[in-house]
Amino acid sequence: MDFALPADLVRFQERVRQFVQEELQPLDAEVEATGRVPERALEGLRRLGLFGTNTPREYGGLGLSMLGSCLAIEELAKAHVAFYFLSGVNVHIGSKPVELAGSEALKRRWLPELASGRTIAAFALTEQEAGSDAAAIRTTARRDATGDYVLEGAKTYITNAPVAGLFTVFATGDPALGAKGIAAFLVEAGTPGLQIGRTIEMAAGRGSAHAELILDGCRVPAGNRLGEEGTGFALAMRCLDAGRTHWGAYCVGAAQRLLDLAVERASARETFGRRLREHQGIEWMLADMAAALHAARLVAYEAAWRYDQNGPGERTRAAATSKLIGADMVQRVADAALQIFGGAGYSRELPVERIWRETRVVRILDGSSEMMRRIVARDLFRAADRRNAAR
Repeated sequence: MDFALPADLVRFQERVRQFVQEELQPLDAEVEATGRVPERALEGLRRLGLFGTNTPREYGGLGLSMLGSCLAIEELAKAHVAFYFLSGVNVHIGSKPVELAGSEALKRRWLPELASGRTIAAFALTEQEAGSDAAAIRTTARRDATGDYVLEGAKTYITNAPVAGLFTVFATGDPALGAKGIAAFLVEAGTPGLQIGRTIEMAAGRGSAHAELILDGCRVPAGNRLGEEGTGFALAMRCLDAGRTHWGAYCVGAAQRLLDLAVERASARETFGRRLREHQGIEWMLADMAAALHAARLVAYEAAWRYDQNGPGERTRAAATSKLIGADMVQRVADAALQIFGGAGYSRELPVERIWRETRVVRILDGSSEMMRRIVARDLFRAADRRNAAR
């Protein structure tokens, strides 16, 4: 078993690391203060191809493996989360629906736009009464005499909605069918009947926006349907597998930034005539942080490898496991880092409390930690049932 990363991916990761340190991290405080991502940061993200790391080369992306994409995201996570919401989220739940289920015409039309960052996409699945229970969505898709679809309903907490040029909207043809009644549609911003509702202020993530999406008689050509009717729920889950794999890597990157800051603080700060790092209690805190991070990194890399190598079942469980472990790990690391910094860590003068707030959401979005546990447990049950049936 070889744990060494491929040399070409290591070189790319180092390029992204340098970019993040030199061009993005110096903007963190500005983004947090103004709630806006400067154009020069967007230009840099586009220059490095970070809007399309995992998008195939033939459609304008970098064509990286999922492992390569995760290595880039691990570095991107060391800067303000707004940079990731705009570019990294665009890679998985933004462009993945088109890549996985779009017609060739839709792929040619939209994937180069998304991979270049000229257009940002949004994933419109969540509703006020359909979060973890995504099959319970009530937004409807009715086909009329012209062959077009008419969408009616409302979505909420839609990341990037105010700046998106393209939406993947999930709607049901018959709510009684549950998951089997859902279809997915591409809807371009500006389409009559598509409105951006109120922007929802979150605890963290300034510089990125989450908003309601209102569909009121929104007419969509049949050619904009992604896949067949009834396949939308399965498509959403495939996209979320990619998203969860990316979020596992994001947690690793954010935790590494926190650990680096904590080690630096413990090396510089003195109490009772000794540096913090010379107190055994602090040593143990740092060691626990490093051990938890190392374990989560191995799980994240394995999930990315399985995404590249294995079928849907293996991908789904590995992605859920990585997000579950990463989300819990990064919150423990963030809490320990804040404790090591003391009052300074709780203040907004340093990045620790911001990262603490930013990483809390990973236990909720793209499937809560409770849902990740459900996915893993049900996979365990299926495996046990297969073993018992073979006896």
